[in-house]
Amino acid sequence: MAQFGFSANKNYRKSDDVMKLTQNDEKSKIIATANWDRVLATLLPFKERENKNSKRKTDLVPPGYSWFLGIIVLIAVVLAIVFTLRHKASKSDAPGSINKNYADALKISMQFFDIQKSGKLENNKIPWRGDSGLKDGSEATLDLSKGLYDAGDHMKFGFPMAFTATILSWAILEYGDQMDSVKQLDPAKDALKWTTDFLINAHPSPNVLYIQVGDPETDHNCWDRPETMSSKRTLTKIDTKTPGTEVAAETAAAMAASSLVFKKTDPKYSSTLLKHAKQLFDFADNNRGSYSVNVPKVQKYYNSTGYGDELLWAASWLYHATEDETYLDFVSKNGEEFGNFGSPSWFSWDNKLPGTQILLSRLTFFKKGLSGSKGLQGYKETAEAVMCGLIPTSPTATTSRTDGGLIWVAEWNAMQHPVSSAFLATLYSDYMLTSGIKTLSCSDTSFTPSDLRKFARSQADYMLGKNPEKMSYLVGYGEKYPEFVHHRGASIPADATTGCKDGFEWLNSEEPNPNVAYGALVGGPFLNETFIDARNNSMQNEPSTYNSALVVGLLSSLVTSSSSLESFIPVSLRAQLQKERSHTHHCSSSSSSSSKHVPPNLSFTVHSLLSTSLAELYSPRSMSLLIRSFYVSQSHLSLFQTRNSKPSSFGDQFPSKPVFVSSFNHNPLVNLVYKRNPAMQSVSSSSMTVKSSLIDPDGGELVELVVPESEIGSKKAESETMPKVKLTKIDLEWVHVISEGWASPIKGFMREDEYLQSLHFNSLRLKDGTLVNMSLPIVLAIDDETKEQIGSSQNVALVSPQGDTIGSLRSVEIYKHNKEERIARTWGTTSPGLPYVEEHITPSGNWLIGGDLEVFQPIKYNDGLDHYRLSPKQLRKEFDNRQADAVFAFQLRNPVHNGHALLMNDTRKRLLDMGYKNPILLLHPLGGFTKADDVPLDVRMEQHSKVLEDGVLDPETTIVSIFPSPMHYAGPTEVQWHAKARINAGANFYIVGRDPAGMGHPTEKRDLYDPDHGKKVLSMAPGLEKLNILPFRLTIQLRRKWRFSIPHVLKSFFSFLEQRQEIMRTYARTGENPPDGFMCPSGWSVLVKYYASLQESDESSKQQAVV
Repeated sequence: MAQFGFSANKNYRKSDDVMKLTQNDEKSKIIATANWDRVLATLLPFKERENKNSKRKTDLVPPGYSWFLGIIVLIAVVLAIVFTLRHKASKSDAPGSINKNYADALKISMQFFDIQKSGKLENNKIPWRGDSGLKDGSEATLDLSKGLYDAGDHMKFGFPMAFTATILSWAILEYGDQMDSVKQLDPAKDALKWTTDFLINAHPSPNVLYIQVGDPETDHNCWDRPETMSSKRTLTKIDTKTPGTEVAAETAAAMAASSLVFKKTDPKYSSTLLKHAKQLFDFADNNRGSYSVNVPKVQKYYNSTGYGDELLWAASWLYHATEDETYLDFVSKNGEEFGNFGSPSWFSWDNKLPGTQILLSRLTFFKKGLSGSKGLQGYKETAEAVMCGLIPTSPTATTSRTDGGLIWVAEWNAMQHPVSSAFLATLYSDYMLTSGIKTLSCSDTSFTPSDLRKFARSQADYMLGKNPEKMSYLVGYGEKYPEFVHHRGASIPADATTGCKDGFEWLNSEEPNPNVAYGALVGGPFLNETFIDARNNSMQNEPSTYNSALVVGLLSSLVTSSSSLESFIPVSLRAQLQKERSHTHHCSSSSSSSSKHVPPNLSFTVHSLLSTSLAELYSPRSMSLLIRSFYVSQSHLSLFQTRNSKPSSFGDQFPSKPVFVSSFNHNPLVNLVYKRNPAMQSVSSSSMTVKSSLIDPDGGELVELVVPESEIGSKKAESETMPKVKLTKIDLEWVHVISEGWASPIKGFMREDEYLQSLHFNSLRLKDGTLVNMSLPIVLAIDDETKEQIGSSQNVALVSPQGDTIGSLRSVEIYKHNKEERIARTWGTTSPGLPYVEEHITPSGNWLIGGDLEVFQPIKYNDGLDHYRLSPKQLRKEFDNRQADAVFAFQLRNPVHNGHALLMNDTRKRLLDMGYKNPILLLHPLGGFTKADDVPLDVRMEQHSKVLEDGVLDPETTIVSIFPSPMHYAGPTEVQWHAKARINAGANFYIVGRDPAGMGHPTEKRDLYDPDHGKKVLSMAPGLEKLNILPFRLTIQLRRKWRFSIPHVLKSFFSFLEQRQEIMRTYARTGENPPDGFMCPSGWSVLVKYYASLQESDESSKQQAVV
């Protein structure tokens, strides 16, 4: 195995018979980079000629003259080399010279590991930190006091902590000399050992691993210093009964990689690490199962999208650590199943595939006999594709970048992906340089290692302040950096005495943090390159330890410039250098790195992950997590799509999506980890130029199914000859929905294949491979008699409840209507009392009929509200007329009170703060079927109009329109439908509240759905990537004013929030006025009038009954 580290990327250190280098000796560095042995090697031909002719020359020249001449020539050659190198170095740093900016940044970044340490601190360098977590692990009689706190909280999550150790090890192994040159190697190894000490203790037996210390729900309900935390530190473990392959494999990788770090300096400790690594890999491989499935509570924080990548990653590191062919065979044999070959993706704490591909490529560069290995070919080719995607001028470059050039994948922790990508780019660049590979071919366009290094520097420079905000996202570096970092310890004075709850005053303080969290890399900018420095903005302003490990790797690779100056060595020396490398590193004889498997001129777009491993992870009932095995994630994001489609950017990892971005065509992908749900405050930010265009509908164009006026006569006449299908009122509402394009791209009631996809996968796969969300089956039921009448007819006429033929269904398909399966999968229960089921499904027929819909005229209800029923096309036109550059939709089926208004007005303000010029609110009440005790549509619309008339909402920036869909009350399943329909209307922001589309259990006194699952599912739902989810900021009424509630007082008002609707109804029924400020007076009077009419109707009914 090749020795880790780059000779071309380090200060060359010869053996004892050659001089040692010093950083301050520029001349020595230049000469030594050329390498004296290699200089002498170029003189060998001269010496050989001299020896051959020595007999003839002996008679002609004095003795010793030839040696004198040789010395003169040697001096001349050396002087020429020095002169040439100095001339070229005058235009850039000399090889091996220290880049002060990166060196300073590296020193600062290393401090964050000290800030995050738990346990009995040794040689503590952070004045505001002290001992903490000393009893961690005690409930299992383990010492888990060490380790690193994850982020701005006090949690120890084993999955990302192990990844931190793996990356820190990789950085030390490859760039340890660079770290040492700026005195950061020892701090790096100290931070690593502090972490691996914890991991060793967390693995008390071969098949048991403790993966979490602390309860995140409890932890996040407190705001206190780690030194004073008093919450219970519960433990979570995996074992053979509750496997967690991802965490076990990642921990195995960390142990294997770190064993290499300590192999020479502490062989005993290294052996211990390697022993644990082997046991953990066997445990992970022999007990396969996703920890996200088996330990569901982790899904909110570090949800895994599959374990295949971790198994490959761990096996790769174990092979490097042991050279045991068993591990190489594992990656070779399992590459097709887990490697996702040909689909480059983003490297992150969740997705190890890109790192694995680069790490295994290392073998093809340096390991004799493996350069042409078929088992490694897929990894090497995909690694090349990843690199090609990162170079901005490559034909296959990703469009997932900000205007300033930063790789931008996800709104949460945006800096993770550019830093991780840049780190991989420097590694690959240095692998190429060290092995003498000159070019990387990207769709027949060649790039050099310096192109990769240039990209890496651009990401590092952006991070350090070369960006539109002129903000260093590395805390403590530069003149401007975040001062309100979301970090408990940094936000509370060291001498403050705080408990769990009273520390929240520091969270809400308007003063900068009293303690600077030096080295913290915060989440980073929005896509429009703005940044809100607010303490409760955890999306942008919370650091993490795994980010710091990646930063250390990147900065260490850039500390010296020698790796980029390989070409300065004269051509005459390069052949010998190549020869030496082939002998020393067993590198490939190939002279270029090819990526021809990548189709030319491909734009980066969403390509769903196809992985058989996912099918193993999720049961059919986990519908929100499984889409046939096609799962879009923050981390397993494929960079290439083979179809010709509009470029789209990426976004996992990734939490909820309360994101504010500047372009409708560059929206983040879903983040799979619902890690934090920040209550964003409106904080002024510098105005940015905002791109303006409406979001594309699903399928690329709106489906409108109204027959052209010129064809109406003939179509109606033709329908008279067709079998008739009588529609119910709800059927007609679905005809309305389909015909106007709310359900685009479907073109009629679903045929069986569409129905099954919708029912089982909550989505549809289009012919071109596009995935669109479709969580509710849109179907038409018929009874046995109607089925018999249709017979073999291919077309049927649709008849309204009033008896009018309103359209037709063509090329029909009839299939079985399994009501129980439909109800169970849509509602998650078959309990009686579900409103939509009892109204529409139970009494419907046993057959479903699907086909292409044609409607003779737009659907009208003639109820005085048709002017409110704007189609998606009409809404888009109205948005354009108002020059909207953002559209945020708010659905409701209740009257608007001032708490709603505060939320909507605040959302608009936040969008303005983000740089939008004219955000428009789409107030979109549901207008189809609702249950009997809901306020009727006409009353709600009258109340909404009063809200606008009274100026509670601004009519100039608000569009009120009726959404014609019937209500299912199907919770998280239905809310996906509501969000998808708004995409087709042009909205790119969607406000989602507590328990959206939910209801109480029909037979038990509890919620039917978890009140928070709606917004969480939206943040994970495949096919909704274009829509940005804005979670409800809960509001309470205090002292006659509505205010946003803060986390630690929510429970005090929880019962009020739960009963708010019933309280409003009670007030209205009795004619009493609600608390001042609850609702605008004219809107309230509408409700009082409505409930008074109900009472009159009840009294009248009672009198008739008495008579």
